[in-house]
Amino acid sequence: MSGEEFIQNLEKKAASIQDDTERSKKYRAGVATLAQKAVTFNDMDYLEAAIGFANNIIDEHDRSKAYVDIVRSTARVARNTVDAKLVERAFEFSANTEEGHDRSHALQGVISAMAEVGLKNNEFDAIQNAKKLAESIEYDTYRSSSLRSIARTLHAAENNQSALDSAIEALDIINSSNSITNPIYRASAYIDLSKLFLDLDQIDAVNNCIQKADESANSLINEFERSSIYQSIVEIRLILGARTKNGIHFQRAVTSFGQITREYYRTSTMQKLKNILINFNEEELLDSLT
Repeated sequence: MSGEEFIQNLEKKAASIQDDTERSKKYRAGVATLAQKAVTFNDMDYLEAAIGFANNIIDEHDRSKAYVDIVRSTARVARNTVDAKLVERAFEFSANTEEGHDRSHALQGVISAMAEVGLKNNEFDAIQNAKKLAESIEYDTYRSSSLRSIARTLHAAENNQSALDSAIEALDIINSSNSITNPIYRASAYIDLSKLFLDLDQIDAVNNCIQKADESANSLINEFERSSIYQSIVEIRLILGARTKNGIHFQRAVTSFGQITREYYRTSTMQKLKNILINFNEEELLDSLT
């Protein structure tokens, strides 16, 4: 089936629904489908169709969510094709999202594309433009995430000092934020920051972030969320131990493993834990796992 036929069939199914609310929901689901197709095939025809679908969504909040999908997918296609004009279009589409969470989420995708495409096209003001746009993001989690994306782009371009500066800015936002009330968001941000600092070989910063992730995870009640976060904590502490050859990180990894209660996460983490401890001859810690 060609892309045009796929779009036509999707439109026909949505338009055939008599109930206004249900038809609107079908168009909303169609936007999500078309946005994913656009990224898969780097084909803006799907996103042009998605815009038409979005205009048929009667609930304003649902329409805003639909445009978040359109913005972020346009930004993804822009990154895949290194197309600066598509970055501009993604930014233009963001005006159709509601201020607050939706706008923040949408702009995070735009900023990532702006930095990456700009650097690849030797647009030397791209990073500053991306950082300036990041400053406009309302939600701390997305503003910090945007700066982390910029840092990773700079690291890939071997501009490690600027990457570190952006990473530190991203960390400062999370450290000082009073608006991140859900501990899963704070813990997840610290996990991501620790991985970024690992890439930048900033061991002290990694250790600091992973300790803060641990502190945040302690207050998680949901076992799946808690186990998932502690799985990441264990893995990062194992990398710290291997990289620094400091056994205290292995000890902390074993302690953190004890916080993983869901079997799915325990099984996969246990194997990684054992493999590293065997490689570094940590017999006592191995015995403590059995």
